[in-house]
Amino acid sequence: MLNTKTLHPIRINNLKRIGRDNDGGYIIPKLIIDKCDGLLSYGINKDWSFEIDFLKRKKNINVHCYDHTLDLLSLLKFTFKSILLCFVYLIILDKIRLKKSIYGLSIIKSYLNFFTDSTKHFKKRIWNVNKGKNVTVKKTINKIYSEGSKNIFIKMDIEGAEFKVLEKLDYSKVNILGLAIEFHDINLKEKEFNRIIIYLKKIFYVAHVHGNNYSKIDNISKFPSSVEITFINKKLVKGKIKKSEKIYPIEGLDQPNKHSKPDIYLSFN
Repeated sequence: MLNTKTLHPIRINNLKRIGRDNDGGYIIPKLIIDKCDGLLSYGINKDWSFEIDFLKRKKNINVHCYDHTLDLLSLLKFTFKSILLCFVYLIILDKIRLKKSIYGLSIIKSYLNFFTDSTKHFKKRIWNVNKGKNVTVKKTINKIYSEGSKNIFIKMDIEGAEFKVLEKLDYSKVNILGLAIEFHDINLKEKEFNRIIIYLKKIFYVAHVHGNNYSKIDNISKFPSSVEITFINKKLVKGKIKKSEKIYPIEGLDQPNKHSKPDIYLSFN
């Protein structure tokens, strides 16, 4: 059974939404942004709005993005698809989806402009071994360490591979300020999910939780199969720790991943 009590966020001030509207944005404590000098981003697909927004708030940091599916061919396909969708959404007068499709028209230019110098894309898959196109979290941390970053934040959306990689790292031996992770199929992998949360909470507090409304809600846990969880390193939090009394999703901060559906209320009982 899913242990939702372990997911109750702590009370923390000054949370910020980073990234685009709806799907692709994450809630991060400003404290992490202020202290961060290196961003590791696993699984960016065709959206680096989070990384762009992060850099606007904290300039001159190293940003290393890992995605084995992202290349010139995938960008060309995305551009062509966006052209077709623009015509469709113009006809049906869907302004929100039209806006997203217009973004796709300039995706190649955006990629070339963003990934330069200290902002890098590695065509590698985050996995539990270093072999071929696969690379471990530990190796990516060592890489960004070698370029001068010592206070790291990790954003992870790797479509289920999180269950293979999150327990492979000794978090007490690396300086990770926090993580924003999208977990997938948590109601099907409840034992693995519960174990990973307990493992992470040895070093981190849960700072924020948001349910992805693209996913199915479980009848027993009342949680969606995919959730976005932000963790903050315990050493950054001073004073007495109290549970958050906020209602989740947080009004004015959270947004539904799918704009045409209501957001998902979360209870941590």
